[in-house]
Parts: sequence; structure tokens; C-alpha cells
Amino acid sequence: MGTVRDRKRRLPMADLLDRLEALLDAMKPAELRAALMTHAEHLPPSERRAFLDIFESRGKGGEAGQGKRPKRAPKAETLLRDIDAAVEMYERSRGVGIGAGWKDDLEDDEWADDEPAYGAWPTAKIDALFRRADGVFREGDLVLAREAYHKLLDAIAAYQEEGFDEGESPEPVGATDLSEVKARYLRALYETTDPEERPAALLKAMQDLQYIDSEPVGLPEVIGARRAALPDRESFLDAWIDLLGRGQAEQYGFGPEVHRLLFQAVRMHRGTDGLAELARRDGRRLPEAYRKWILALAEEERTAEAIRAAQEALRGLGPRGEVRAWVAEFLAGESEKGRDGPALLDARCEAFRAAPSIARLSALCEAAEPVGQLESVVRTEGTRLRPLLQKDLKRRSQDVEEVGVLEGHRLLALLHLLGGEIDEAISLAERAPAVGWSGGDHPAPVIIPYLLCAVTGGAEPAPGTALADLWREIDASEPVLPMWDLDIEEAAFDDEGEGESTDVRSEARPVRLTPFVRAQLQQRPPGPEARERFLKVAWNIAKRRVKAILEKKHRRAYERAATLVAAVAEARIVAGDPHRGHSLLEDIRGQYSRYSAFNRELDKVARRSPLLPSPPSKARRW
Repeated sequence: MGTVRDRKRRLPMADLLDRLEALLDAMKPAELRAALMTHAEHLPPSERRAFLDIFESRGKGGEAGQGKRPKRAPKAETLLRDIDAAVEMYERSRGVGIGAGWKDDLEDDEWADDEPAYGAWPTAKIDALFRRADGVFREGDLVLAREAYHKLLDAIAAYQEEGFDEGESPEPVGATDLSEVKARYLRALYETTDPEERPAALLKAMQDLQYIDSEPVGLPEVIGARRAALPDRESFLDAWIDLLGRGQAEQYGFGPEVHRLLFQAVRMHRGTDGLAELARRDGRRLPEAYRKWILALAEEERTAEAIRAAQEALRGLGPRGEVRAWVAEFLAGESEKGRDGPALLDARCEAFRAAPSIARLSALCEAAEPVGQLESVVRTEGTRLRPLLQKDLKRRSQDVEEVGVLEGHRLLALLHLLGGEIDEAISLAERAPAVGWSGGDHPAPVIIPYLLCAVTGGAEPAPGTALADLWREIDASEPVLPMWDLDIEEAAFDDEGEGESTDVRSEARPVRLTPFVRAQLQQRPPGPEARERFLKVAWNIAKRRVKAILEKKHRRAYERAATLVAAVAEARIVAGDPHRGHSLLEDIRGQYSRYSAFNRELDKVARRSPLLPSPPSKARRW
């Protein structure tokens, strides 16, 4: 799949020809000769003959052909007929095979054995037909090119809708660049459609093409498909923006792409001021408009204006949402560059409240700790988060699709732990289900390692131990925050492919919560009675989880269950009670002796741990 950066590097044909012509005009004959010879030396063997043919065919043309446009390729008028014939041949090969192989008296479950193979898709022939269509397009016969491209793309769309067996590679084309084909088809469609009908026709065509090739095609690609200027460009852009800005435009079924096209067109036609106007008018309905406006200002190195736009966005957007969080993160980044600690903390708080997540909590802690406000901030945010979780729970019970805080209870547990509210965190873990730890919302994956490390004095768990695995999972409990690693469509802003904008994304920040959790442990070390209570709580939760996993035979969770048991045993050993740590393992092995797969996982963990005894050897059966 092409990324945003791939699309930015793609050079439209019109730009290629314009730049090449300018470079050739500036070169001396000797320089041109040297450049061609150097290029020829680096050609792979398969491309050498075609490169030489460019010059040999030029020489054979004679003086009569010099300075004239080449005539239409021979038999171009048969192009549509040849496309129909190729598609019909493929369809006929499938149809005959189906009719011959399937019998009316066969039951459904018998068809798999007698179903005939479909006819092979004619990839090479389709590539050749696309090359002919490209030639027609370059010659300027846009009516014929439009119909030829439409037939070929329609055939590819129908082919891609077929089901394929696992392992098949149903690529519809070989060397053909479908993204370029789509751009040329849309350009031909544009120039052969009445001006008042162009916006609706182009949008419908883009919708129809969205599943052909992975790269979306927008106006820059359509404009760049030909060197000639886009006819009626200004009046079209007005009508195009009007169509995309209406709510009805989303009836085409690809709303996010409609929004992308809208932002792209506004930037092309009305510049950054147009994006500002759009954000102020429709920002509540289209929050992304604020982000595009801020990005445009940042790309133009108008940093002070971008900061003011971000502050305006926070006033104009709703209290929650990913875009609001992104805007706050943008302000946080600028505050970090300016070494403004209080402003950085305010922005991190704003981002966390807009879209709470573990990654944002990590960034919030990094901002709060240097100014001595970590505990007060996490307690305040915990108080704010609780009612949000209650609302989300109510939404779940009412089958409301959009649930606000996906990691809510795990987040709340972390806030309790960081704020020194250990009993509240324990209560969350004890009330939580026995299974479902990998779902992201369960509090136990952060509470259990905290309790076990508290028992061991808060020291860094030894490498190779199960306890180290659990401790490490606190920071690995969430992938990189989506908004921080979001592909920004700066390429969508480029007008006719001109210019390369700077990528102003916030860098992805790893989750680093364990240093703050350990610091809290060391500041408030539990006494002997609290340690014993922590061990009992952790073991009760662990036993409940292991029992649920084994009784329901969740085999993929056996390794995690074994790691949990081993971590509790290691904590006992480090706490100065090796006998109880060893007997805990033996008791579990005896209790679940019938679960050989689970015991094998437990043995693996024990062998890897430097703290646990090696598993008992099993007598070999002869």
C-alpha cells in the first residue's frame, strides 16, 4: 500500500515534462550528451534495447516527419472492440467452465470437488490495452481515451470482486500504474463532460474507483495528467468546493475521502485563508479542518500564527475528541521547544482530557514531574476521569457505538497508583473480571506488577524473570498513540504537484510510565503488613485468572497465565520467603496436573527465570 510519502514522491507527467524541458533548455549539447551516456551505462540489460530504439526510430523518420506530431497509432479505432473482445474471452472461459462443471443435481457441499478452474485473467493483454489507451490519451483523443479507460477499469473492478483462494495473487495488471491510469481517466472525464455536470461526475467516478489500487487520486493528480491547463479551473473549483462542503456529498459512501478532497480543493483555490474560513465556519462539524489549517500555517513557517490558530481551535472545538487532542499536542510541542514548562503542562492536560490514553498519560507525567506537580495532577485527572467512565459504561449498556475512553479502567488504575491511592487501585482489580486482561481496559495488568514490585522493595526486577516481563508490560500496554503517528496528507495540499512541504508531525513518543510508578513506590514504601496484604491480593487475583483460563481452555492464554504464577512465586522469593515461593509452584502444578500444555508453559518460564527452581525431570517412558 502506498504511503503519503510515496504519493508525495510521485511526479505527475505534466510536471515531469515541464521540468525536463526546462532542464534540457538550460543544458549545453555536450552536457546533454554526457548525461545520456551516463544514463545508458546504468541501464539494466532488459531496458537497453528500448532506450536505443528512441534514437533509432527518430532517425528513420526522415526530414518529412520532423517537427510534426505523430499520427494516431495504427488501428486505434479498434481499441474499444479489442477491449470488449479480451473481456468477453475471459468471461466466456469462465462461463463455459462453470456450465460444464456444475450440475443441477449436485448438493452445495459437493460443489467444492467439482467446481472447475476459472479462466486465467489476461494480465499481459490488459497491460497492452492500457498502453494503447495511454497512446490515445497522449494524442489528445479524450473521448476515446475516456471510454477505453472506463471499460478497462470497469473490467478490473469486476475482476477484483471475485473470490480468490488463499495463496492466489489476483493482480489485475503487471507493469501498468493504476494510479496514473485513474488520473488520466478522470482528466479525460473532466474535459469531455459539460462544465455544470463536472463536479458530480468527477466525485461519482472517484467513488467508483476507490477500491482500484490503494492510492486515492485527487485534483493535483488530475491536473498533472496533462501539460495543458485545466479548462475552467477557477469556476470548477468553486462548484467543487460547494459540492464537497454539502452534507449530501457524503451519500457517496466515502465521507473521509470527501473531506480530504474538500481540504485539498480549499487549499488549492483559496489558500491558507480559505482553510481558516472553513474551520471557523464548519469546525464543529468537520474538526479536521482546524488541523489542516494549523498544518498549513506550520508548513509555511508561520509558527506564531499556527499557535494562535491552535488556541482558537481549542476554543471552537468540542471538549473531547482526537482532533482536539492533536491540537493540544501541537501546542505542547511548541511549548517544549520554547522550554515553557507551565504552558507545556497545560497543553498535556488539555490533550489528556480531550482523548484520555496511556500514551497521553505518560506525556502528562513527563510534563508534570519537573515542575513538582505530578501527584496533584494525576489525582485531579483521576477525579475527572471517573464520571467519564460511568457515562461510557451507560453507553455500553445502551449499545451506543461510540465509547469515549477505551482504556478507562486501566488508566484510572494508573492514576490511582501514581497518586498514591493504592487501596482504590486494588479495589478496581478485585472487581474486574478474571479474564480479558489483553483487552486494554482491564486494570490488573498494571496493578499486579505494582503490588509484586512493592513487595520486593520497588527495585528493578531482574532480567529474565517473569516479574520483569509483567513490569515491562506497563509501558508496552499501548501501541504508539495513533494521532502522533498519523499520516498527514500534506501531499493533498500540493497544487499540481508543486513544492515539497515539511513534515510537521509530532514525533511518536514511547510510553514511559514505569519510572514514575517506581518513584512513587520508593517515596512511599509499604510496611511488612502492607506487603503481605499485597501478596495475598495479587495471588488471589492470579489464582482466579488461572482457573478461568484453564477451565475455559483458552490455550493461547496459557503462557500468560504461567507467567503470572511465576511472577508471584518470584516475588515471594525476593521478599525473603523462598520456601513459600517454591511450594506455590508445586501446588499449582499439582492442582492442574491434567493440563499438560499449561504445565509445559510453566516449566518454560521456570527454566528461563534466574530465581525459580528448575522444573522436576520427568521419567522417560519406554
